[in-house]
Amino acid sequence: MNSKFMRNIGLSTAVLLGGAALGATGAWANGTETLGPPSIAIAGGTGIVGAGAGLRDGPGIIDIVVPGAVQQVLLYWGCFAEPGGQDNAITVDGNPIVGDPVTGIGGPTTFFSNIQGATFRADITGLNLVSEGVNSLLVDDLNCSRAANGAGVLAIYDDGVSPAAEIQIRDGNDLAFINFAPPLDTTVPQTIVFPPSAADRTADLVMFFHSVADNRPRPSSVDITVDGTTTSLNNLLGSNDGGEWDTVNISVNVPAGATMLTVQALSIDRLATGDLPASLDWSAAGIALREDVPPTLDGRITGGGSNFTIDGVRITKGLQLHCDLRNPNNFQINWQGHSFHLLDLTAANCTEDPDIIQQPPMSSPFDTFNGSGTGRLKSGGVTDFDATVDFILVDAGEPGVNDTARIEIKNGDGDVVLFVENFLDKGNFQTHKD
Repeated sequence: MNSKFMRNIGLSTAVLLGGAALGATGAWANGTETLGPPSIAIAGGTGIVGAGAGLRDGPGIIDIVVPGAVQQVLLYWGCFAEPGGQDNAITVDGNPIVGDPVTGIGGPTTFFSNIQGATFRADITGLNLVSEGVNSLLVDDLNCSRAANGAGVLAIYDDGVSPAAEIQIRDGNDLAFINFAPPLDTTVPQTIVFPPSAADRTADLVMFFHSVADNRPRPSSVDITVDGTTTSLNNLLGSNDGGEWDTVNISVNVPAGATMLTVQALSIDRLATGDLPASLDWSAAGIALREDVPPTLDGRITGGGSNFTIDGVRITKGLQLHCDLRNPNNFQINWQGHSFHLLDLTAANCTEDPDIIQQPPMSSPFDTFNGSGTGRLKSGGVTDFDATVDFILVDAGEPGVNDTARIEIKNGDGDVVLFVENFLDKGNFQTHKD
């Protein structure tokens, strides 16, 4: 496996596909055998995560860890049944859920003899069953006449720190078994296209599959192509969340300049094991394409000077701040009848912006200091020890006329008491090696 391509692989039963605009795959419709854009609005956020549980042998537990504030929660479930034997209802922690639409988001599609596969979906955000952190959901009461394949939860979250991701989801019911006649021999590839970036990015990919049995090894492949280079992930599926549900979570490296990503699930024996390939039902796919935050660099920033607010208020400041948070860290800001003194630098990220050309060249490895902290605010004779500051300080070279500061100070109640964002009027920032 290409370790640079795959940041990590988690085997549980779910599919998420987030990213930029999807290419021409078409909207889903019963019998079309392809995933497509959901018929409901999809929330924004900084990431996606999914988990599932197999329900073939009875109730199951979905364990999902959400690393941020929940923006949306979608529940998927799958059935195999004779005509009329599908179940569009299920319970989660005792709450009855009915699919929307009630006829399902794909299928029923005849697969084996008179057995049909179908997928259902419901937005369960409003039930508040999933929150930031660790969640365990009891899923029950799925009654399909042939096989209650399983269920999965897809959560969109906002971690409050990362830039917003490009998130898209494709869902439906795309069945595949290599020995069946087209279109049931394979699935339809799902492609996203996006503008190029000057830096590497990460696409978090989650997928839901159902009906892959675990009674014996059954070959399969998930092929992921980024700008013409394909990586095949072989034999990932096999009731990894319990019979018969699989969630695949993968982080894909999207190199600088890349503009396209395609994913396809295949009933195929790429490893030539000689075993009969698996039959599968691809139910959902999502990608969250996000900018990678560059690692912080070592060093410190010193200096000070003055700025004017939009209202013409002059502020002055002096500082010494370390990228690795080690003391001493000093940041003093004064303006009309107010002063702020930094007590604790709580976060720092030092980066080098390739668009900022420091003249003359500096020996420091960075030019931009992005930080936050807590401190003491004095205003009108009142002292507030719960004030906070968020700031971005840029050293654009000597003599400092192009240096900039963005500073926001809030009091202990969360009210903004100072905001400034512009070039220094007087003074200079200087970044240094440690």
